[in-house]
Amino acid sequence: MGFWHNWPQETHGGSGYRGGYFKNLELTEIPTAYNVIAIAFMKASQSDHIPDFAPYKGTAEEFRRQIETLHTQGRAVLISLGGADAHIELQNSDKAALKDRIIQLTETYGFDGLDIDLEQNAISAKDNATVIPQALKEVKDFYRQKGKNFIISMAPEFPYLRTGQNYEPYIQRLEGDYDFIAPQYYNQGGDGLWIDGVGYLKQDDDELKEEFLYYLTESIVTGTRGFIKIPHQKFAIGLPANNDAARTGYVINPDHVKNALQRLDSQGLSIKGVMTWSINWDTGSDINREPYNWEFIKRYGWISEGEIPGPGPDPEPTPPAIPTGLKVTSFTSHSVTLDWTPSRTQVRDYTLYRDGTAIKSVTAPPFTDTGLSPNQTYNYQIKATNMQGVSSGLSAAVTARTSGSTEPDNPWQDGNIWYPDNSKVSWQGVTWLCVMQHTSNAFWSPDKATSLWKRQ
Repeated sequence: MGFWHNWPQETHGGSGYRGGYFKNLELTEIPTAYNVIAIAFMKASQSDHIPDFAPYKGTAEEFRRQIETLHTQGRAVLISLGGADAHIELQNSDKAALKDRIIQLTETYGFDGLDIDLEQNAISAKDNATVIPQALKEVKDFYRQKGKNFIISMAPEFPYLRTGQNYEPYIQRLEGDYDFIAPQYYNQGGDGLWIDGVGYLKQDDDELKEEFLYYLTESIVTGTRGFIKIPHQKFAIGLPANNDAARTGYVINPDHVKNALQRLDSQGLSIKGVMTWSINWDTGSDINREPYNWEFIKRYGWISEGEIPGPGPDPEPTPPAIPTGLKVTSFTSHSVTLDWTPSRTQVRDYTLYRDGTAIKSVTAPPFTDTGLSPNQTYNYQIKATNMQGVSSGLSAAVTARTSGSTEPDNPWQDGNIWYPDNSKVSWQGVTWLCVMQHTSNAFWSPDKATSLWKRQ
């Protein structure tokens, strides 16, 4: 399963987590190994609080013809409800209107079902957790009477699948009606789970990625270690297509996925498949316009046994290239946070230099240099070292200046800046606290993106 972007690349060009570019494409251009496509997104608007959908280009008839072509190939197309920036707030009195809207869109475009992809405040806003499941159950019954299975799926961030968390009402109320759930195993950083005899497995630990994939999935499909139970036959693992598609969660070594699936198979816990955000990122390019060349579907298309694009470019030779894109993403009076573009080839570690002296080696970005003095200027460089111990040259230097001890951490910027949880910015004379990590854009200023920022 892959998500397809219903917005033009030129509107969000360079919007990747590493500065890359996604690529727009027709539905009929998607490789057949993607046998379930989720159209992102069905959203509310200022003029209509009942979520709706329209293709970003072309007519409804043209879009329907593309979906009909996919149907002739045995593929399913879902409409996805939500997204990270969705502001959906429904009341119980909206149930009939939501049901009618879903049926209308299904009849207009030929959708095969709906994927719930609510995030942040939208999950528990107003009566969403009641009215959305109720409306979907009635839609499912409507099409069941016509001899058709209306697919219901969900793509929650995996922490929401813990017992007592916000997705539990959706799963309970759609028990027996949902077809599969594909949790997002990405963008949760150090969140994870404890395994006796193994230790704490973090989502962003690349070296223990196989263990994380196996044990988290095993915990959810068996309903153990504090997670809601999702039957293994109705479960798929959600992964980012590459490092531009998500802040964390990219799987460097595809054997980690293959081995985790084989271990699940051996336990009689075979799952349904994998999901990715997104198809457009899979065929996108990095910050240097080097194409990702369908890396995700080439790695995992064997799961659905569909057509896979031809061979990709030859791997880059060693030594590793000098890391690119080194930049300062935030600073305080005593710290500087740096980010850079990870190497496309396997790298053992990256070494950070401050004012010409090596200070730390890390396996992936970002890096926060702490213990600094206020109102001081520092110069940073970085080099990469591959698995054979061969290092690249040093990158060009970037300069950072810490703030004064009484100033806010930094003024808010809209230029693709990464803001981690609990970072502070000043905006319009007010200090704001980041309550949801994200990459900034012009539409998410603190006074508007109230699910991302809290006024201090």
